[in-house]
Amino acid sequence: MRTTALPAAEATRPRTVVVGALLATGAVFTAFAALVAVYVQQRQLARATGQEWFPEGSVELGPAGMMMMTLVLSMVTVQWAVQAARDEDRPHGFIALGVTLMFGAAVINQFWFVYTDTAFAIDGGRAELLFYAVTGSFIAMLIGGMAMLAVTTIRSLMGPFGRDLAHGVQAAGAYWHMCVLCYFLVWYVVFVTK
Repeated sequence: MRTTALPAAEATRPRTVVVGALLATGAVFTAFAALVAVYVQQRQLARATGQEWFPEGSVELGPAGMMMMTLVLSMVTVQWAVQAARDEDRPHGFIALGVTLMFGAAVINQFWFVYTDTAFAIDGGRAELLFYAVTGSFIAMLIGGMAMLAVTTIRSLMGPFGRDLAHGVQAAGAYWHMCVLCYFLVWYVVFVTK
């Protein structure tokens, strides 16, 4: 009996970039959630002893709300970049990645305004120190996400833009969505409930 030799199936590329990014994203989120938990615990201890956490009117909600809306818009643009990479649509991918990076830079600029507006000193007490620790950690996470997006953009400029690159954009997008989730924690815990 004779069998017909069929060609071997094309090997599928494992999604190690996405899996690795998701593991790193989970680790970063866990560390950030622990920092926020320390912030909340220290604030509750201060309030239980009758101490004022922040002076009245020192932390405004307006700039924090604008940062939240900016980051919500950036979630849309980073997802646009993921879809463009899947569809091998290079022009829209570049626009989406560039706009997302611009939104990240805008949030950092808005934090600079908050820092100059509050004029807290790092050695001004537990409240000020933890304010800078939580918000500064978020800025570091956001800069990490912007670096991931920048590397993805440079890689797509210099090399092929196709489904293989989509894994890198998906990984950066997952990390970016986690950053926005972490800012929601910052917005609610630091700015809303003060």
